[in-house]
Amino acid sequence: MMVTTKDFHVFSKQGQAYLFLAEPVAIFKIDDDTAHVVQMVEQGKPLSGEFEHQRWEEASGFMARYCQKAPKARNMRGPEDISERVSGIYLFLSQKCNLKCAYCYGDEGEYGRRGTMKEEVLNGSFERFFNDGLDKYFITFFGGEPLMNLPMMEKAAKLAEEYRRNGCADISMGIVTNGTLYSDKIKKFFDNHIDDVTFSLDGPKELNDPQRVSKNGDSVYDTATENIRKLTEDGKFNWAFRTIVTSRGCDKVEEIYDHLNQFGAGGVGVVNVDVPPESPLYLSDEQYRHFVDQIIAVNRKGLRTFVDGGQAVAFEYPFYIMFYFISRSHALYHCNAGTNLLAVTAEGDVYPCHRFVGDEAFNMGNVRDPELKKSEQFQRIRQRFIHETVDNRAGCKECWARYLCGGSCAKYSYAEHGDTAPPVERHCLYIKSVVEELLPEMVAIMENPEEKQAIMRRLAAAVSNRYGTRGIDAHVS
Repeated sequence: MMVTTKDFHVFSKQGQAYLFLAEPVAIFKIDDDTAHVVQMVEQGKPLSGEFEHQRWEEASGFMARYCQKAPKARNMRGPEDISERVSGIYLFLSQKCNLKCAYCYGDEGEYGRRGTMKEEVLNGSFERFFNDGLDKYFITFFGGEPLMNLPMMEKAAKLAEEYRRNGCADISMGIVTNGTLYSDKIKKFFDNHIDDVTFSLDGPKELNDPQRVSKNGDSVYDTATENIRKLTEDGKFNWAFRTIVTSRGCDKVEEIYDHLNQFGAGGVGVVNVDVPPESPLYLSDEQYRHFVDQIIAVNRKGLRTFVDGGQAVAFEYPFYIMFYFISRSHALYHCNAGTNLLAVTAEGDVYPCHRFVGDEAFNMGNVRDPELKKSEQFQRIRQRFIHETVDNRAGCKECWARYLCGGSCAKYSYAEHGDTAPPVERHCLYIKSVVEELLPEMVAIMENPEEKQAIMRRLAAAVSNRYGTRGIDAHVS
C-alpha cells in the first residue's frame, strides 16, 4: 500500500505529538522527531539527510502495514445503503411567522411564498412517502412557525394513527418552534403526539430579544421561556434548544450554553449565524475562530460530564466526530438531505431539505403528482446527493479529516460556491480544530479501561436510535 498525504495527519497537543490515520480511523502517540519528519512530508516539504529519509521510511512503512492489517472502518451510510425509501420529511405547515428574526434566511418564515398547508398536500405527503409499510418514519413540523397551523398538525397526528393502525407506517413526530405560542390545546397535543421538540432561543434575554423580535412587540424571551417551562414540565417528550450565535454574542458561547442548560434541556445546539458578510450580525474571521475555540472549551467540559454519566453537550459536529472515532466509522455524507430526508412546502413542492426551500434549481416536484418519485426531476436531484460522498466531493476527497466530517452542508456549499460539492472553508476550520483539540482527550479516556467501557456504553445508547447501531467497537493505540 502506498501511503499518501490524504491518509494521515500529524499534530501536537500539550507537548505530545499524534499521528492520525484516516482510513482505519486510528490515532497514535509518536515522538517529536518522527512527527517533524512526517509533518514535512504532509506539507510537501523536501526531506534532507539520511536521518530524515530513514525516519520517513520507517514511519511510512508502519502506516502502510497498519492500514493493511487493521480492521476496515465501516461506512455509517454509503450509496449502497440508500434505498428508494424516504424515512423523514420536514412539513412546512405554515410559511408565515409571528417573529421577524434579524438573521432569518426564510424571508420571515415565508420562503418567498406566504401560506399554510392544506389537507390535500398533507395527504399527498403521506401517500408519496409513507406507504410502503417499512420500519419507522418521522415528521418534523416546520415553518415559519408551525404552531400557526395547529389544525393541520392535529390532522397529521390523526392520519399518522390511521397509518399505524392499518400497518402502513409507524410515524413519529417532532417540531421546531420558537416557543411563543401556548394554549391548553397545544400542551395536550405535545403531550399526546410529539416525540421531539427543538425550541429556538438565542440565550439570555439581552442577547435573544434584540435579534429574535416579536411582531407584536412582546419580549420573545419572556414569552418563550414561560411557555417552554409549561410545555416541558411533565417530561413527556425529548426536547432541546437550538441557538444562533451572532456578532453580538460571539464571545459568550459558554454563557449562552450555561444559561440555556439550566432549563433542563436534553441538549443545547449552538451554531454560528448564516448571513452575508455585509450584515452587522456576521462573524468576522477573528470572531469565528474565537467562536470555535469556545465550542471546543465547552465540549471539553461536556465530554468529561458525558463520561461521568451526565448529559452530552449537543454541539452536533463534536458529538458525531467522537462517535465516528470511537466506533471506527466513516462518515461519507454530511446528512441525509436529498436522499432519505426531504422537505415539503405548504404548496406541496419537494426539496432536498428545509434549507433548500425556495431555490427552484432544487425543486424535486410536487406531492400532488402520483409519479413524483419516478420523475426525471426527482431522480436527477436525488442521484446528485447520493453521488456526493466525501470520496467524490472536490476539496474533500484529499482531506485527512474527511471521514470524521462527511463534508460541509450542501446548501452552505451551494451558497458560497454555486456548487453543492466543494466544502466551506469555515466548516473545514471547525472540524479540523475540533479533531485536533478533542481527539487527544479521547485518547486519555480510552487509556483508562473503566472510562473506555463507560463511554462506549453511553455512546452506543446515544446513537442506537439515530443510526440503528447495536454496539460499537473502538481502537486507540
